[in-house]
Amino acid sequence: MKKPSMQDIAGNLGISKNAVSLALSGRPGVSAELRERVFAEAKRLGYHIHKKNQPSDSHFIGLIAREEVFSEHEFFGVINLHIEKEIKSRGGNLLLHAVDKDSERELLLPSFLQNQKVDGLIVLSHLRTEYLKKILALEIPVVLVDHHDPELEVDSVLTDNRTGSYLATKHLIQEGARSVGFIGRVEKSPSYKERFEGYTEALKEAGISIETSCIISDQDEIVEELAEYIRTLSTLPDAWFCVNDHYGFLLTQVLSGMGYAIPEQAAICGFDDSLYATIAAPRLTTMSIDKQYFAKRSVIQLYTRMQQPTPVFEKILLKTELIERETVRKKS
Repeated sequence: MKKPSMQDIAGNLGISKNAVSLALSGRPGVSAELRERVFAEAKRLGYHIHKKNQPSDSHFIGLIAREEVFSEHEFFGVINLHIEKEIKSRGGNLLLHAVDKDSERELLLPSFLQNQKVDGLIVLSHLRTEYLKKILALEIPVVLVDHHDPELEVDSVLTDNRTGSYLATKHLIQEGARSVGFIGRVEKSPSYKERFEGYTEALKEAGISIETSCIISDQDEIVEELAEYIRTLSTLPDAWFCVNDHYGFLLTQVLSGMGYAIPEQAAICGFDDSLYATIAAPRLTTMSIDKQYFAKRSVIQLYTRMQQPTPVFEKILLKTELIERETVRKKS
């Protein structure tokens, strides 16, 4: 006779296998009532329970991201740090895993996911849809941070990129710009696509034509290449919106080196309010994201999902704030 399994318990109760696992192992993530139902059904089926019927004070949260995300200190590094602090404050332990290109392509999950050793998972930035689908099939509570995918039913916590870039571009126009260029590799990230969409929306609303020659959408963050591109332009726009602060920082170097006065001849606005915004000369006007709250809200969402599993998933948009510094001249 076939031995009963956790899947048998889950099927009989109409819940996920992961919920059964959490209940039987004593880990947080299920209600006391559901835990009792799981144990009762396990006993009825004759399922052998190896773990103690005691919730553990200690629990484990996984955090995964592409290798390049972990190496990026100015945005994701700050968020990662605050995520770890928030989880530790809740008695949790954070397990980190960098997903290399081969693993992502071959859909190889980290061992702590394959063995279901974590109570919940945070995915920082974007990964392939197929890779995320394989994770979600494990029925572990998951929150995507700074990424969303319309194909997936999963919680996500995001910067309101489209509105933020719209407001940034509108600010440049209100301060006198009659033409606004764009810099940033749009295909690199869904967030960058949204920022490009907000930029174009603001131009259309203001009745300003979109000059394709002043849209640098396939340029890496390399100062020499950016300078070479700028030199090919016959005329420069009055202002530039940059998809992040590093592009803005590089652009101030390039334009200053070419003899342009900033902001008198070329206004610049970045995005993220990172270290690059404050070390730029002149200092960069930018859109600020509260990275500490971003991290905290992501952890809150994951713990909510762990404790109260529901079929309703949320996309949470966090607002940005304009930080005025020295690269945009105010109208007199």
